[in-house]
Amino acid sequence: MFRTTSRFVGQAFARNSKRSIHEVPKLRNEEKYIANGIEGLYTPSGFQTAWSDYQKFLTLNLTLHTNGTENELRTPYQILLKTAKQTTQQHIFHYASQAHNNHFAMEQLTDKTEASKTRPSRALMEKLAFQDIPDLETFRERMLLLADSSFGQGWVFLVELPDKSLRIMRCNNDGTPYYFAKNQSLDLNGGVDEGSFEYLNSLNVRAKSNEKDWTLPILAINCWDVSYIKDYGMTGKADYLANFWDCINWDVVNKRLFQV
Repeated sequence: MFRTTSRFVGQAFARNSKRSIHEVPKLRNEEKYIANGIEGLYTPSGFQTAWSDYQKFLTLNLTLHTNGTENELRTPYQILLKTAKQTTQQHIFHYASQAHNNHFAMEQLTDKTEASKTRPSRALMEKLAFQDIPDLETFRERMLLLADSSFGQGWVFLVELPDKSLRIMRCNNDGTPYYFAKNQSLDLNGGVDEGSFEYLNSLNVRAKSNEKDWTLPILAINCWDVSYIKDYGMTGKADYLANFWDCINWDVVNKRLFQV
C-alpha cells in the first residue's frame, strides 16, 4: 500500500507533481489485534513484531529505494513483477516481494475462535483431491511438514496453476509465486543434484523465451523467523505453525480461488 501526496515545486509542476510514500496497509480488525494480539497465535507484542514493525521496515525501505523512480507510484505487487527480471534491482525486489507476501499472509488470519467457524470450500477440496490430498487433515500435514522442514527463511504457498489445478510450493527467502524464475523453490545453499541442475537449466530456457507465468497464490504460510521469534523463541517454529493453521480464515482463502 502507498500514499500519494501532492507537492508544489515551481510553476511548471504546480498542478502535476506527486510523490509516493509506501505505507503499512490497514488490516481488518487491526486495532483489536494491536490491543489483544491474534487469539491463539500472537500476543500483542508478537503481532507488533510480525506485522506492525516488520511491515513498516519493509515499506520504509521500499520508499527509500524507489523515491524519484518510476516505481515510486507502483504498489509492492507491481514493483515485484517489474523488478523480478532486473538483476540490478534485486534489493528493490526483496522489499517489494516481502511486503506483498507478508500482507498476503496476514490478511488470511483471524482469531482462533472466529477461524474455527470457517472451512475450506467444496471447490477447494475437490481440486486438492486431484493432488492426492483427500481431506483437510492431509492438507494440513502436507503444508506444515514442508514449512517445518524448510531451513532458513521463506514461504510456503498453495498456488493455482494456469490450468486451474492446485500445487503446494515452497519459496525460499524472498521468492514470489508469481514468476517461475523468481520463486526460489530450490535451496542452493548446499550441493545441487542432477535433478536440480536440470531444473535450473529449464528455468534459464523458459526465462529467455519470455514465457509468462499465470501462477497465483491462494494460501500462504510465513516461515520467516520474524513471524514467530517474539512469541515462540528460536525453537518454537513447529508450535507457531500449528497455531498459524488454526487461525486461518478460510472465507478469505476461498475467495481467492478461481470459480466459474
